Formats: sequence, structure tokens, C-alpha cells
Amino acid sequence: MSLMNDDELRATLSRHDPAAGRQVEAASSPRARAHWERIMSTPVDQRVPASPATAPARLRRRLAVAITAAVLAAAGVGAAIAVRSGEPERAPEAARELALTLPDGGAAQSCAMFDVALLGQMPVAFQGTAVAVADTSVVLRVDRWFRGGEGGATTVRLSSPGSQVSETVEFTQGQAYLVSAQEGHVNVCGYTGPLTPELLGYFEKAFGTR
Repeated sequence: MSLMNDDELRATLSRHDPAAGRQVEAASSPRARAHWERIMSTPVDQRVPASPATAPARLRRRLAVAITAAVLAAAGVGAAIAVRSGEPERAPEAARELALTLPDGGAAQSCAMFDVALLGQMPVAFQGTAVAVADTSVVLRVDRWFRGGEGGATTVRLSSPGSQVSETVEFTQGQAYLVSAQEGHVNVCGYTGPLTPELLGYFEKAFGTR
């Protein structure tokens, strides 16, 4: 590969000067890469005796090489910034939560006989896993909607009106449950409980196997 002398280097810079109104080649083009290799392979620190005549020439050559490298590097960086700025930023989607109220402990004393047909009339029914159990609330991650999931809720918070979670259903963190509700209140008396093959069969009979 031949090295550039001062005249060739000035001519190359002149041809690639955007201010001169000429069309500048892309930094990734084969010809631009060849110029880059020639420029970078040209020695800039030649060991010659310093004199008033040679010092300015060496200084001009160093400045020319630095400017050329900066122009080519800026072209590549500019393209990367343009591509990145064109990509839309995606914000994480927030989890949607449905709030329901648990009955107090006295609800179990007024239970009627379980009826699958009555279960099928409930506007809210889902299968979920307890991910947080506190004194007055339980958070369930929805694993499967049977009915009422049109709002896109991914979690359901069951809150107790009293000082503790209702004794009608015992919630344990990590356990799966089948829950039905109407008018914002959780149904008990067998219409809500831990996931069992028997209760799952009732839910699928009432709402279908979704």
C-alpha cells in the first residue's frame, strides 16, 4: 500500500470537504475505507531534523490526519445516533388490578345449597394464585379468566372489611384458587375456594373450558 505525500493528502481532503459543495462519499464505502487505510498508515512522526521549513509541514500533516479521522468517525457516530433516535422507547406495561371485597365471617352461617346454575350467573370468575397474603387483603395473580376479564386485569386484590381476612376461605401464599364474585363482592359458600378437581369441574361446567 503506497503512502500519501502532502499534496495527495491535501487533494483527498479537498475532494471530501462538504463545504466545497461536492457530494461526499459514505464513510462505509470501499473507496472511503481505502482512503482511511492510506491516511492511517502514513507516518506522522518522521524523524527528520527540525528546521523552520520542515516543522510547519509536519504540523500541517498531523492536523490533516486528525481532522480526517474526526470527519470519518463523526460520520459513523452520526449514523448510529440517527438509527437509535428512530427507535421508539417502550415503557413497561403496568399491571392492571381488580379490587374485590371479601365477606365477613358470618356469611358462612347463611349458606344455601351449592348450585352450578347459580355459579354460572356470576359476572366475575377466575383462577388465580395467591402471591401476597396480609392481615386484611390477599393479592391473586390471575392465571385464567372464566368471565369478567375484559378489562385486562392481571391481578385481583381481595380486601376484608374487618381486621382480618375472612375465615370463610383460608388463603395461603403460593396456592391456587377459584374465585367467583358479583357486584364487587367475593362469593363464598363453595363458590370460591382452593383449586380442586371437583371445584374446577363445577367452574368449567358453569362457564365452559376456556
